[in-house]
This record gives sequence, structure tokens and C-alpha cells, in this order.
Amino acid sequence: MAETAQTVPALMVALQRGKILIPAAVAAEVIPYEPLQRIEDTPDWFLGVLGWRGLRIPVISYESLTSKRTSFSLVSVASASLIIVRTLRTRDDIPFYAMVSQAAPDEIQVSEETLTDSMEELEDTELARAKIGNTVVGIPDMEFIEASLNEVDFS
Repeated sequence: MAETAQTVPALMVALQRGKILIPAAVAAEVIPYEPLQRIEDTPDWFLGVLGWRGLRIPVISYESLTSKRTSFSLVSVASASLIIVRTLRTRDDIPFYAMVSQAAPDEIQVSEETLTDSMEELEDTELARAKIGNTVVGIPDMEFIEASLNEVDFS
């Protein structure tokens, strides 16, 4: 009997330049982009705080966190989304954070057969870079993101 390939639901997130792939299981919700409360004296990648379901959710630009020289801008506020992400390490003060997507993320099914190594150099924020068809995607290091958030005072 032949084994069937296991697939994992994932979200392909559009950035200013490129795409990342996150497991759908970590996404609590995808919402349209909303204005954020800016916080003084925070890194460029920390975009502000979002009021969501009675919580204050920190919002990041993954691309700005990855490339310290990249400035953040939205291609279109009308098409941008915020992906509410469950933190991997349960913390009372940061149970969720949000990352910006330039457009609504695409829901896809990923298996070992659909991903191939892109052989590209990794960024500090990535666990891997892979190709899905002809599209190169970054696989984010969620622990790195959370560690970076821990260093920001947004209270």
C-alpha cells in the first residue's frame, strides 16, 4: 500500500518584497488592516498596537524585522490584512501578536512534495527558504519573532 503525502494547511503571506509561509494553526484570525496606536521609542519593525477582542495586540512588519534597512509601507491599505498570530510560548502579557500582509493571505496545503529547498541564504528571522512551484517563500522563525517582541516595551 502506498503512503499518502501528509499535507498541512498554511497561509502564504504577501510582504512588500516576497512571501512567507506560516502554519494556518498559528493564525487566530485574519482581519482587514486597521489604524494602529503608535508607541514612542520602539524599533521600526514594531508598527504599533491593535485593539482586538479587548486585548492590546502588538503589530509587526516581518519584513522590517528581517531587513533592518527596509522601511515599511503598504502597497494599498484597502487590500492589506493583519494576521493575528497565537504566540508559541504561552504568556499572559502577549498571547497574540499581529503581522501585516500586503494582501489577504492565500490558504494552501503544503506537503514535503510541494516544498523544495530554494538554496538561498537565510535571514535571522527564517528557519528555511523554500520553493513552492516557482515562488520562493521564507519560513519564519516564530521564536525569533517572539524573542524580539519581548524586548519591546509597548505598555
